[in-house]
Amino acid sequence: MNNKLLFTVAAIILTVGILFVFTAAGKAKGLNLLFSKQQEIIITLKNDADIDVSKDIILKIPQVKITNIKYRDKEWSKTVNKYDLPNMENPFKNEITVKINTKTNGNEIYKKLKEMDFIENVQYR
Repeated sequence: MNNKLLFTVAAIILTVGILFVFTAAGKAKGLNLLFSKQQEIIITLKNDADIDVSKDIILKIPQVKITNIKYRDKEWSKTVNKYDLPNMENPFKNEITVKINTKTNGNEIYKKLKEMDFIENVQYR
């Protein structure tokens, strides 16, 4: 009888220990993801903005990394914009997606971007 009780207690302790290890590992992974997370900002350029010049200016901001550029051919954009498609935000504008390291103040970079004259819209993703 004592062997069965001892075996049951050992099995419970082992199960609780394994659950504790997995829980601790999950929390550590979650914290690691939290600290490595970066803020993402989508920048919509004005129609007349040169995408290469805009990209160079944005890259001069410290702690900013361009992750994606949606480039629309200028002639194609003019043709489509001429028809002014209803019920659509203009999907034909050039967009640059940037990531900001969390160690920097995202609000300051957001304000800098908003003040640039070649940018039409800035939004967090």
